[in-house]
Amino acid sequence: MPARSGPDAPMGLGADDRVRSVWDDVIERDGQMLVLSGNEVSLLSIVATEIARAAHDGITLEALADHLVEVFGPPQHTDGVDAVREIIDVLMQRGVMVIERPR
Repeated sequence: MPARSGPDAPMGLGADDRVRSVWDDVIERDGQMLVLSGNEVSLLSIVATEIARAAHDGITLEALADHLVEVFGPPQHTDGVDAVREIIDVLMQRGVMVIERPR
């Protein structure tokens, strides 16, 4: 079963772990998503929207970071993987992202 949250879950993502975005309903406009996940409604930033799109069918953390660097360029003052982990942590708290670990 996918892990929804936990204090160390995003930082504990391994190379084989995949993240997947989940939602009950979504509206897209001007590069952003308004996401309904359970009872939570979240307006995602442009970067978070791209993460949700890229992770819809599941993607590894490293592949997701590479994808974001291709789309937006490298983040300032941090590693791409670390920046993605921070955003994934927030999306997990909102119920928009889950971690899938291989069995």
